[in-house]
Order: sequence, then C-alpha cells, then structure tokens
Amino acid sequence: MNIAVIIPFYVPDDHTEALFTRCKASVDDRFMMFCREDKKHEGVSAMRNRGLDYVFAQYPDVDYITFLDADDTLGEDAYDQIVAAINEQPNEGIIQLNHVREYEDGKTKLRLMSKQGTYTLDRLPNLWVSSVNKVFKADLIRDIRFKAGLNHGEDELFVLECLAKARQMYVSSRIALHYHKDNPNSLSTTTSLNDLIDEQTALMWFAMMHKDDAEILAVIRRRQAELWNNACYTKVFGA
Repeated sequence: MNIAVIIPFYVPDDHTEALFTRCKASVDDRFMMFCREDKKHEGVSAMRNRGLDYVFAQYPDVDYITFLDADDTLGEDAYDQIVAAINEQPNEGIIQLNHVREYEDGKTKLRLMSKQGTYTLDRLPNLWVSSVNKVFKADLIRDIRFKAGLNHGEDELFVLECLAKARQMYVSSRIALHYHKDNPNSLSTTTSLNDLIDEQTALMWFAMMHKDDAEILAVIRRRQAELWNNACYTKVFGA
C-alpha cells in the first residue's frame, strides 16, 4: 500500500534541527516520505501544499496521505498500525488514529481520544480538527489544499473541507503518532491574540463558502463554541 508522509520543516537553530532529525529517523522506509523545507518560513500550510503538489505530480498511484509535524515522531510499528486501521474500514476517506504524548522528562501518556467507530458530522470525535492524527484517501484530497497565511486553525479548515466531501470519518483504536511536548517554539505555546482572531475569521469565511450546507454550518458553530474552552484561548483571554 502506497502511503505518503508529508513533513513540513523549518530549521532556525540546532535544537529544531535535532527535533527534525529525530522525526525523520522515525519514518519507516515503507512510507513514501516527503520533507518540504521552507527557508523563508512562509508557514506550515504553504509547505504542506507544496508537498501535496509534489506527491500528486510525481506519484499518481499514491493510495493514502498523512502529515507529520517536524517535532513529532511515528511509532516503530506505525506503518503496520496505519495499514491495519485502513483495512478495518477500507472504504472510508478519512481515518483517525489515537496517539501517545511524550514529555520532555521522558514520561509518556497514551491518549485514546475517542472510541472506535464511524462518526458522522453531527457527532465528530475528539481532536477531529487535527490533520496529523489522520490518514486521508488520496482521491479524497487530490483537489483540497491548506489555507495559506494562517498561523492557527489551518488544520481544522483542511479537515472541514475533507468532511464536506466525505461526510464522516472512521476512528481506529490503533496508535501511530507520538506527539512530543518538548518544542518551546510550537504553535501551542506561541499562540497570540491575532492567531485566534485569524482562526475565528477563517471559520466564518468557511461558513460563507458552505452557507447552503446545514450540517457543515452546525459543525462550525460547535467548533466556535468549543474554542472558548480551548487552552490556547484561555491562555490569551484568561479563564
């Protein structure tokens, strides 16, 4: 099975380079790996889009695509876990897996975010907004790209666009991603007020683009309400 992993990266210092080296080394040779460096730091969305363009142009037989942040890693058996998850529901266009959180002190925490099963638009699983905990059927996302220029919320807009086509996603109990909490420059620790405004504005823009789709509009309304309890929001606005 041809599965591409797209890794955007920007290396401003030795620490970041070490994280990227760790990330790259974790990717099994059975994956088709594409690392797209952004020397001008134009943003994750632009880098991911270049990776998507390259994959589809050079490898038309790609079956699935997943994304990996340069400060995270894949588990040793991630390829087998992803293939097994796909085989559980081979007709699904979006498959979400669970993950392990790894902390700087070496401690780990297994995060089973949602029960295994198929989730429709009216009851999406926890962490549905992330792109890095999912594998996407290549045919589903061939014409979908990340919205460039956003520092926050680009993942959820991409997943929303995918959901507008697929109308549901499958959640597997399998584990592939190891999410690391040891990068002081990650967006979860550097989010600003402007980033949050951009996120809400982007959601409103998406709502306008899909104003005749009642189910997608309901998803957006629920997401906007959830954001005010999000750690990034409470960090900026207070409890």
